[in-house]
Amino acid sequence: MKSGFFLVFLMFLLSCSEKYSGEITFKNCKVNYPLHDEEKERKINDEAVTNQWEYESALRELALCLCDEYDRKPTKEIKDKIIEIYKYKFEYYNRNDSFEKINFDSILMNRKRIFDPAMIID
Repeated sequence: MKSGFFLVFLMFLLSCSEKYSGEITFKNCKVNYPLHDEEKERKINDEAVTNQWEYESALRELALCLCDEYDRKPTKEIKDKIIEIYKYKFEYYNRNDSFEKINFDSILMNRKRIFDPAMIID
């Protein structure tokens, strides 16, 4: 009886905490990322993860997927999207202004370092 009550209570809590997610797609690549109630989270923690941060991380994941896709089937459309993401003005994943511009082949070869969704550069 207690475990049934606990299960119902847990389901109630989960249904009350709405979860939202964003999605970015291009060609065969799709990345879902969480969206937060930033105002609510800032009341709890001043250093809460922002939706922009989540979006930028997802965009970098998308770029990694597109690089793999480009390796399988190179198209101008995919190449242009990879370059667009590379040039994107990231707020949280920003590059130093002196960041050296590199050619597309170098982007593909260094994709894991360039588009690492977990690495934040000051």
